[in-house]
Amino acid sequence: MKTKTSPKLPKQIFRLQPWFVLIISLILILALFTSALYELNQTRREIRNLMGEEAATLMEAISLSGANAIQAFQEIEQLVEEKLFTVAYLVHRLDQQKTLTAQELRDIATESAVHRINIFNKDGVRILSSVPTTMHEVAPSHLDYIQPILQGEKDEMVLGFKESRHPGEQRFAVAIKRGRGGAIVVNVDAREMLEFRRTIGVGRLMQDIGAYPGINYIVLQDYEGILLASKGVTRINSVASDSFLTKAFTRTSISSRMTTIDGKPIFEFVRPFYLAEEAAGLLRIGLNPEHLIQANNRIKRRLIIMSVVIGFVILIVVNFLIINQNYRLVNEAYHRIQSYSKNILEHMTDAVIAIDRDQRIVLFNTAAAQLFKIEATQVIQKTYRTIIPITLEPLEQALQSGAIVRDLEKDIELNDQRTMLSISTSVLTSTDDQIESAFAVIKDLTEKRHLEESLQRREKLTALGQLASGVAHEIRNPLNSIGVIAQRFYQEFKPAEAEEEYQKLAKIVINEVRRINEIIQQFLRFARPPQLNLTQTNLNELMESLILFVTPQARDRKIHIQTDLKPIPSLPLDQNLMKQAFLNILQNAIEAIEASGTIQVNALVDSMQQVRIEIIDNGPGMDQTTRSKIFNLYFTTKPGGTGLGLSLVHQIISQHDGQIEVESEPGKGTKFIILLPLRKYLN
Repeated sequence: MKTKTSPKLPKQIFRLQPWFVLIISLILILALFTSALYELNQTRREIRNLMGEEAATLMEAISLSGANAIQAFQEIEQLVEEKLFTVAYLVHRLDQQKTLTAQELRDIATESAVHRINIFNKDGVRILSSVPTTMHEVAPSHLDYIQPILQGEKDEMVLGFKESRHPGEQRFAVAIKRGRGGAIVVNVDAREMLEFRRTIGVGRLMQDIGAYPGINYIVLQDYEGILLASKGVTRINSVASDSFLTKAFTRTSISSRMTTIDGKPIFEFVRPFYLAEEAAGLLRIGLNPEHLIQANNRIKRRLIIMSVVIGFVILIVVNFLIINQNYRLVNEAYHRIQSYSKNILEHMTDAVIAIDRDQRIVLFNTAAAQLFKIEATQVIQKTYRTIIPITLEPLEQALQSGAIVRDLEKDIELNDQRTMLSISTSVLTSTDDQIESAFAVIKDLTEKRHLEESLQRREKLTALGQLASGVAHEIRNPLNSIGVIAQRFYQEFKPAEAEEEYQKLAKIVINEVRRINEIIQQFLRFARPPQLNLTQTNLNELMESLILFVTPQARDRKIHIQTDLKPIPSLPLDQNLMKQAFLNILQNAIEAIEASGTIQVNALVDSMQQVRIEIIDNGPGMDQTTRSKIFNLYFTTKPGGTGLGLSLVHQIISQHDGQIEVESEPGKGTKFIILLPLRKYLN
């Protein structure tokens, strides 16, 4: 009996019933739905992580570049304020000594390179101006902005930017109290300052970045409202009305959410924006979640189709297709985000370097390649210590301990020259707060520091020159009287005894008066430099003629002069003044070398479209203290020197819109570098 019935058991056990098929189908569909939902959530998570990394990179770039831009403009504005106050107090001193004329005021304005100098009496009436005025303009003007000075509440004020009486123009002005009652107001044309702020400002950076596809908006706002925003953004929800934004204001990390603005879905990232280590507002970046929505919609469509088609094989195939599609979407999103980030980083003017846990370089943008003179394609995945010629301690510290720095300035030797760098670091962490990589944003401050030092030297020399001019005028008249009297004593009077000694002393007085008068003439030439007589000049021929002139002097001291003069276009120069400047440097180099030395003279056009002249000697060199003072008026290390030589050289180069720099160390010789602009003459 058992033998006959046993074969039937499998048929009864494995026979598929409709309800069983239905249950299996439902289970398979449920399993498929569960799998698809898991993949959907996984895809969302991966896309959100990728978009989060993109937003973090953008926010860091905007924060660092914005802070650098604001700091740069504040420093320039401070320099302009100091210059205007210097001019105002100079006018104040002269106004105390005598009654100034409009022509004298115009001369001061011209020499100081300011736009206008106005003097008001205690009633607020303009009584003198460096710019010709009409009768209407000298009437009481009731200028509210200088009332605190007129009423004695303040001695000096920074008036800042204000509208000019000419439409569309703005001025930057300061005011001080006038000793005779009233006020002295000095201003400059603010066009260049405003243009500088506009071109380097955070708003311009946000406009440029906001133009990239996939970025809906970039907004910087505080509790009051929008401070800066990308193009097209006119209104947005306030911080006070949104609890998410209120919480984000107190956090240091990036917050994210899916939201809707004007009926459009937005994937938003928010973090505080810091100025001087204080939260100044919220930086909000809205990314287009199109890829996330597309992935969601496609999966839903697949689920509907798969719910109709009940079949194990079809379900597996559909599931495979969905998984494959999800990975493809993630890959496309990754490459798109990578492309956005790469374009932004490649167009940044600051160098960006990122290293992973093993100190291998994973990011090296174009600016970094230019700074370190290394091809970017040759450094990726290589240990940074074997590639970068300097050690970046802040970057290593950020990778090891998470300690980050902001705008850390470091003076280093890079590419055989002193370079000032500003380094800011940050880190990227994993979901378990482990440091994945660290990156550094490096800004080359060398050119900026040189420009600042040149501007400070120029202003200092101008002020000293004006002082020297005033002193020289005061000394000249009594000195001439002394000379005339000594001449008469020498020629007309004869003492009763010791006549030879008397004439010798009188002759000494005459010679000393003549010598002092020559020094005064030098002071006056420095205080009032002559008008440039520009002619097209072959700089190489000029240098060759000067070298030929000093060669006998050098040969007597066993000094060899070598030249490397590359082809240079002719420049509009004052040949006599430039000869004086270069001859002064060459003679200083000859005198610095005790014997049997070498002087190298180079001339070329550099990558910045500047004519670069280098005069290098292998003399004893200078220490830091001497090097910082050599362009100061009356500073000299030569016995019997006047200290005017290099001051006049600096003045001549500045008159030609050029720069002069010096590199020197004790025992390593001295290099003078003269840079003359070429680009504006070629355009």
